[in-house]
Amino acid sequence: MSESGQQALARRPSRSAAMTTFSTEVFDTEVVPSSLASIAPILRVAAEIENERPRVAYLCRFYAFEKAHRLDPSSSGRGVRQFKTGLLQRLERDNASSLASRVKKTDAREIESFYQQYYEQYIRALDQGEQADRAQLGKAYQTAGVLFEVLCAVNKTEKVEEVAPEIIAAARDVQEKTEIYAPYNILPLDSAGLHSLSCSLKRLRLLWVLCGILVA
Repeated sequence: MSESGQQALARRPSRSAAMTTFSTEVFDTEVVPSSLASIAPILRVAAEIENERPRVAYLCRFYAFEKAHRLDPSSSGRGVRQFKTGLLQRLERDNASSLASRVKKTDAREIESFYQQYYEQYIRALDQGEQADRAQLGKAYQTAGVLFEVLCAVNKTEKVEEVAPEIIAAARDVQEKTEIYAPYNILPLDSAGLHSLSCSLKRLRLLWVLCGILVA
């Protein structure tokens, strides 16, 4: 088996046959248990990019599942067991088809290429646009943050030791612009949104340190 095939196999979920089956067509912020609220943005991004890049959407959901398991490994929270079961079923269903649609040879390259594409098409385009386009900036920065978080997780799984220079440059730009805009409320976020963005930025700074993009 090739290296890329082994990596895809390692990321294939498994479950007990005793688990209850139920509809898993939709995963969004409305169905995420409150104890797992931090994974809602990851699933939102997965839903948004599903049609454009199915494998990246799969990787986002896989990362969300891993994060949910870390947050509540015993599935003791209200609705957590059912939610995790449904998400796992969705991953099992989508693994083969998303892998077949993968553009690049590995998952790491797949998400790196999409991250760069998203940065060029949305972050740079919006940043260079008119003031009226700034309404989309907050969402675009948060999406870029989620994609980079998943990118780091995939790179760690596939033991990628070096991040491409263009990815580093894009990540730095997103960080710098987020730090510039957020304090002046240029990003169209309410107080809760700003708090969420602040927490996300702190988490992303740690990720960037771990990826060798920033000095701690």
